[in-house]
Amino acid sequence: MTEKQIVVHYGELSTKGRNRKSFQNKIAEQIRYRTQSLERVKVVPEHDFMYVSWQETDYESMVEVLKDIPGIAYFEPVYQVDKEIQAIKAKAVDLFSSLEIQSGQTFRIIAKRQDKTFPLETYDIQRELGRTLGLAFPDLKVDLKHADYSLRVQIAQKDAAFLSLNRYPGLQGMPYGSSGRGMLMLSGGFDSPIAGYLMMKRGMEIEAVHFSSPPYTSPQALEKAKKLTAKLAHYGMPIKFHNVPFAHIQEEIKASVYDNESMTVMRRIMLRIMDQLLVKSKADAIINGESLGQVASQTIKSMRVINAVTHTPILRPLIATDKNDIIALAEKIGTYDISNEPYEDCCTVFAPTSPHTRPKQKTIEELESRLDLRMLIEEAVQGVETQVIGEDYLVTKQADFKDLL
Repeated sequence: MTEKQIVVHYGELSTKGRNRKSFQNKIAEQIRYRTQSLERVKVVPEHDFMYVSWQETDYESMVEVLKDIPGIAYFEPVYQVDKEIQAIKAKAVDLFSSLEIQSGQTFRIIAKRQDKTFPLETYDIQRELGRTLGLAFPDLKVDLKHADYSLRVQIAQKDAAFLSLNRYPGLQGMPYGSSGRGMLMLSGGFDSPIAGYLMMKRGMEIEAVHFSSPPYTSPQALEKAKKLTAKLAHYGMPIKFHNVPFAHIQEEIKASVYDNESMTVMRRIMLRIMDQLLVKSKADAIINGESLGQVASQTIKSMRVINAVTHTPILRPLIATDKNDIIALAEKIGTYDISNEPYEDCCTVFAPTSPHTRPKQKTIEELESRLDLRMLIEEAVQGVETQVIGEDYLVTKQADFKDLL
């Protein structure tokens, strides 16, 4: 059976120096992980690109895998032939014969001659192939700038030539796991999953932290957060999911703190808990889905007071993003329908009626002194339940649901 090949191009990794190999290895690891359910796949990193080769699986299945892997700028199926002009011409005609060419459509040839001993110059290769295709497909016209079809030909250093006709965009960004580890505050709404996705796309490995408050929040709300985690795992590796019991803390806040200051106190306690979980997980940063001015706790005055309890970097990839853009991205990556499920998280259930948008740090600290923060935080951290969630979690849950029918 003929071996199939795709060439993967790195994008930003081209700017890396001596540490480039570690980035390449992260992409290779991700490809091997994502293709383990297929047949055995060979991944061979080169300096500026990577060869992925296999035999049985169709190209479409491999394209579906590669398009969602961070760190890939673009990729293209390639067809290897003998490094001889007649063989290259024959393969070019074969590739175009598979297309449904319409009258007036255009094409161009882009040749790259790495092997300088090849008898034809770059321009001569393009001219020969252009003439051959023009005669074989008289409906095609040449357009060197905005062609409908671009045939790329690479005369490689090794004893082969490679042709490609389709180029697919990748996710761009950096390889997953190459930018440290972050703890994502995952509520279950639209924003936090998108924040996690964007940081994963920039190469950050994530762990998800969800604050639940049973009986005030439902089992469905917890399940919603787990399903969102499974969606995010599609763009990286299986993700650790930490469920923090938060009901007792919220009850104490409600009993001891003014209603309009309660959200600020609650968010500060959340960050203190995040700090402890971050140390245990040896993570580097906290990630959240805050967008400037979206709600009372996300004004710049509120964020400043809330941030005062931690020195940990807090990454807010959505800070200047409009809600409509967030929702559009949620639809694109598949989290929209889950986030739209009508199960309230702990922040919504205990939301104050008229929260302060300009809290005073001194006032907040005085209110916090009414609480046994040390005991409450220790109790919450000790009660954390952790599980690893992969993208197959959604499939498993759907199967469990069908068994109940």
